[in-house]
Amino acid sequence: MKSPNTRALIKAIRNQGYFPRPAAALAAPDTPTLTLSAGGANSSITGTSADISAVSRTDARLTYVSGPPVVRGTAYPQYNYFTARGAYLGTSNGTDPLRGSSGYFAYEFIHTGTVFEIPMYASGATGVNVRVLVNGAVGGTFAVPHNTGGRHMGRVEFPSAAARLIRVETIGIPCNGVHVASAAEVTAVGRSYPLVTLLGDSFVDGTGMEVGDSQPAVLGRALGFNMAIAGAGGTGLINPGDTNTSGQPKVAWTHAERLRDLTLANVTSAQNGQAARPALGIAFASINDQGVAPELWGPFGATLKAAITNRADVLIDAWLAANPGKPLVWFGPTWPSGLPNNRPTQNIYRIRDGVAEACWARAGDNVWFLDRLMPGKREGVFSTATDQASLYTGGSTGTDGTHPTPAGHRFDGLHDAAQLRRLILSEFA
Repeated sequence: MKSPNTRALIKAIRNQGYFPRPAAALAAPDTPTLTLSAGGANSSITGTSADISAVSRTDARLTYVSGPPVVRGTAYPQYNYFTARGAYLGTSNGTDPLRGSSGYFAYEFIHTGTVFEIPMYASGATGVNVRVLVNGAVGGTFAVPHNTGGRHMGRVEFPSAAARLIRVETIGIPCNGVHVASAAEVTAVGRSYPLVTLLGDSFVDGTGMEVGDSQPAVLGRALGFNMAIAGAGGTGLINPGDTNTSGQPKVAWTHAERLRDLTLANVTSAQNGQAARPALGIAFASINDQGVAPELWGPFGATLKAAITNRADVLIDAWLAANPGKPLVWFGPTWPSGLPNNRPTQNIYRIRDGVAEACWARAGDNVWFLDRLMPGKREGVFSTATDQASLYTGGSTGTDGTHPTPAGHRFDGLHDAAQLRRLILSEFA
């Protein structure tokens, strides 16, 4: 008999996991028209301010699927809009220089009318930064202006009334619930999404992603999980990185606040004040540790591999102390290119082996390891157009030799989801 925790994970995988279908999959009655208001405009439905929603951000009819939401800011013009908690010293969200993310923020509800609006605050990624899914398919997108301080209403209108499952996904854009003519048009989705934490670097934060499809967001949605994503670019188990966008020096993952990003110890939801209770923790080992100087890793071991094992143990101990009996899964480091050119450096394998040995030493404590180097996911070099690596590495510009392209985020997320799915279904007690 599987444990209740494992049964909840399996139920989510079997009943709730999916990858969004393209817009063409929507029937005409379910295909919406999307319109973004000017900054500061009132509702086109009722004429009221974006700050006053018929279904408040704290309403239980909204199901957040990007971890416990946090308040974006309490003063004008943020007015307590919600966003994802993100990573300590990750990409700054402006009013909180110590915490933020340009990654995934999302929530769901059932809408039964013809039109609703999403109140949004203009602070997040540039370009297309909001996506609306309708019954699991892409309904459309918005490009909310970047860091103007304005509040916008995203109007979503259907040809006719019907009950539809709506998921709002943003890249760091704070939202304020749902605006409708009558609150009765909105009901809860009636699903339970297991809370899963994911700690990592810029790959986890979503560098190179398109809205809704960062690697961890793809993974979590494919398995039906509620993903609390905490990626801080340039950081690792040993590497503290440089500074975030507010100029704050970043920290390595063994810092107390980064440990909290993984464990969510003493973290509560701004929606309902309830304590976060993760069902699963995930950590992605980072390529950022491959070039750290000996003076950084030396205090923790005689070799880089030994130091990685030592530092991984710190995360494992913190997880087990905060969430006893709950599984922790480590993914080994990845590499942006592959054979026959640009092979991983030896230090990448040392990082992989150091984390693997830390996990296997704690196998009896429900700690697991999944390799991302073998078999390789990339062939050739990203800058060679005929190489397979060029499909998946290049970032958002196509010239980034480290980070995934949008296609790479989707491929990697589904690949990792398949590995994790097999592990949960076949091995978890």
